[in-house]
Amino acid sequence: MSGEYDTGSGAVTVERRSPEAVFGLLGDESRLRILQALGETPDEPVPFSELHRRSEVDDSGRFNYHLGKLRGTFVRRADDGYELTYAGRQVIGAMYAGIYTANATVETIPVDGACPVCGGDLAAAYAEETARVDCTECEDFYNEFAFPPGSLDQFDPEELPLAFDHWMSHVMRGVAAGFCQTCAGRMEGRLVVDEEGERLAGLPAHVAYACDRCGSIATASGGTPTMFHPAVTGFLYDHGFETGHSPTWLLGDIGLPTGDLVSEDPPRMRVRLEHDGEAVVAMVEADAGISSVERTSA
Repeated sequence: MSGEYDTGSGAVTVERRSPEAVFGLLGDESRLRILQALGETPDEPVPFSELHRRSEVDDSGRFNYHLGKLRGTFVRRADDGYELTYAGRQVIGAMYAGIYTANATVETIPVDGACPVCGGDLAAAYAEETARVDCTECEDFYNEFAFPPGSLDQFDPEELPLAFDHWMSHVMRGVAAGFCQTCAGRMEGRLVVDEEGERLAGLPAHVAYACDRCGSIATASGGTPTMFHPAVTGFLYDHGFETGHSPTWLLGDIGLPTGDLVSEDPPRMRVRLEHDGEAVVAMVEADAGISSVERTSA
């Protein structure tokens, strides 16, 4: 199956094969060995003889046969040998991440930090491929998101809360930019007005993102998209908070975002951060995009 469309600056052609045909290629141990052998040096083509040696497929005819089956989908011929395609890299990455091969649980871990809302204790936990960091004393601060199980054993237990938080920031940056973490499809955002008692982080609206290809959904505080705008990250950095590096719970040291609705139909929200005599104000539009940012004296 294939499709072609004109973007105005040139035609884009996409050829698709059925999932059954593609994933059926992986149903052989020799083919997985070949992919793993290429994954040992993912940035360098591997010569034929070296790939044969690494894969430990003894019979040369069998090796040739299975390599040929992988070519064009997971493997391609390069000038100096063979290399993984993007799809091949994704398969190897999923294997390392344990997405298909690992199942894990992490018991509750105390977090070195305080709830930015109430000052209470924070705790992190992991189960069913989901990480959670929340306050043990109030229900107003919590982060819950998917985290690859194969990454857990790279960290000591006390390091996991920060690892969870960094992963969440990494994912949300991509989502806010319009890319689905699951399938790399296009994410469409929207600003959703909340009722009293249902507000996230005390803001009158939250943002919801949906993938128009696989249907994945991500929900976050209405202030989240502002955190990745250069003017806001600069303001935060100047006041000691590094977006994507500082734990999100430390945002309380600067001051949590406040917000007010400019309109409900279409929804528009003004988000304000204030600290040490300065403020930055951003406008979140109905599509969860940022239309303006202004930095002023508080």
